Amino acid sequence: MGHKTLLAFAVLYTSIITWLSLAKVFIPINVKVEGSDKIGHLLAYFVFTIVWFAFFFYSKKQSRKFITSWTWAATFGFLFGNLMEFLQAILTSYRSPDWQDALANTSGIILAVFLLIILKNKLVRYKVKL
Repeated sequence: MGHKTLLAFAVLYTSIITWLSLAKVFIPINVKVEGSDKIGHLLAYFVFTIVWFAFFFYSKKQSRKFITSWTWAATFGFLFGNLMEFLQAILTSYRSPDWQDALANTSGIILAVFLLIILKNKLVRYKVKL
């Protein structure tokens, strides 16, 4: 995948997360499962970290070492997630920041980093083939 494609995908995903974090989203399902939104946060930031890792690691123009790539992706995810929680407090009247959401975001980031480390050899071999 080229630099522009990876960047476009990462920016698109980030835009979707931004919209979901700040927009007034109506979900027509009345079933409430305790903690289900936390699972959504965890999954969203798990994917966020993987997507940005791919951009930093595989993009020809941004190509970085493995550890640098996941460090950048995890740091960006952590800062972005906390920014979204902060912006909910100051930009919306229908959302509020939640430390448990921030914790779920961070948990997703940590799980993504663990998975990336477990898959390091395969990811590096794939990069060499490109």
